[in-house]
Amino acid sequence: MASKKKIYKEMGFRLKKARTDLKLTYEELSEKSGVSSRYIKEIENHGNVPSIEKLGQLIRALHISADPFFYPNVPADNLDYQRLLVYLSQCTEEQITTILAIVEAYLRTYKHPKE
Repeated sequence: MASKKKIYKEMGFRLKKARTDLKLTYEELSEKSGVSSRYIKEIENHGNVPSIEKLGQLIRALHISADPFFYPNVPADNLDYQRLLVYLSQCTEEQITTILAIVEAYLRTYKHPKE
């Protein structure tokens, strides 16, 4: 079992990666999440553990899945996939049906590059 300290550091790393992937500064993420920029720095760089409420605020602001934070031993998918799942969870049934039709049409016409 991974040590708590390692899990906490991985939590900070995941948050930092999501923030930098979105090209957000600490201050911008602070504005989006309602979590102070100083506290975000402490989480990302020093392994501080946020409360569930603060973690939720950060996850929602970054549009990422909470799964890797609560199931750290499960291999994580890439962040684009995780953000897509979050966006889909916010869609209506009609929007999901439309998105599904677009994806199916795209996959039917997509040409795989020759290897």
